[in-house]
Amino acid sequence: MMRKTPNSKTRRPKTARNHARGGYPADWLADASAGLSSEAQFHGFLEESPDGVIIVDPNGRINFASNRIEAMFGHLPDELVGKPLSVLVPERFRNLHAGHLVRFMIDPTPRMMGAGLELRALRKDGSELSVEISLSPHRSPDGLFVVAAIRDIDAAKRFQNLLLQELHHRVKNMLTTVIAITSQSLRAAQSLEEGRLAVESRLVSLGRAHDLLLESNRASAKLSDVIHDAIGPFDSHDIRRFVVQGTHIKIASGAILPLTMSLNELCTNAVKYGALSNATGRIDITSTVDDKALRLKLTWTETGGPVVREPIRRSFGTRLINRLADQLYGDVRLRYEPTGVVYELDIPLAALQAPSDKPLGR
Repeated sequence: MMRKTPNSKTRRPKTARNHARGGYPADWLADASAGLSSEAQFHGFLEESPDGVIIVDPNGRINFASNRIEAMFGHLPDELVGKPLSVLVPERFRNLHAGHLVRFMIDPTPRMMGAGLELRALRKDGSELSVEISLSPHRSPDGLFVVAAIRDIDAAKRFQNLLLQELHHRVKNMLTTVIAITSQSLRAAQSLEEGRLAVESRLVSLGRAHDLLLESNRASAKLSDVIHDAIGPFDSHDIRRFVVQGTHIKIASGAILPLTMSLNELCTNAVKYGALSNATGRIDITSTVDDKALRLKLTWTETGGPVVREPIRRSFGTRLINRLADQLYGDVRLRYEPTGVVYELDIPLAALQAPSDKPLGR
């Protein structure tokens, strides 16, 4: 069935931009759809709304329904076209709803329907849902049309609660990480200044890792981007100190943080004792995938720095590197060759595809 909509070239006089309950601007439709010149463009614009949208003709029948209406009400959009609006209203509220519509037709200004009241809508299966409805007029030669943006309050609350739970979880994990980094960095430091610098470096690394998480929409990132992001502050613009080679693969968000912090720890040690402590040292980073064993091997090799001696005591940095590898279910081999430190990380590819919630050990 064809869905006839009003000519979207028609514009309303601009009104004050008051925001009603639910966050809708008062004249959101007129402002946002200005300049749309065809029915297809107008429909496309309405489909972009995060809420379900219907258009009601002057006779009170549904003229258009966006695709989000199906998830909200269970009706296919096309099967609603031509039906009275009352099909979406519980029977006990239909007279009240009709009164709202009549008053809107008399005074067609953008508003929230029944502001301050609980509105109920009817699904195809007979169940009900709580909704907020924003009404906007849209005039055409065929008369006054009403555009209703419908928001499922229950779904919005569930989504909000989910976000709060996720935020709570992430904040707790972050605090656990910061506490572990701070306490162990200070415990291993020979002086207050050394401890301060160690904490600062590791927290900066943590911040860079989360920057990359945001840039990758918190879903995934390229391994090469993670590596370059971690080593960037330690490289030289005049003479490149790093050579990065390897497989270009994507890793999940749960692997970004431990990999970034491991690389930062290696960079910090190289600046203090290794290949980055002089003007001639360099670091080669390679990554290879064993398709048969389904594992990734990441190798960090330092050359050209001072002669390396194995440390007498196991530092926090070494313990941190091992704990970060544990988060990825990986194996670490750290060798103190006279020519430079060699770090090898062997990780199951599956560990790079899923997040890890294991906190840093204390």
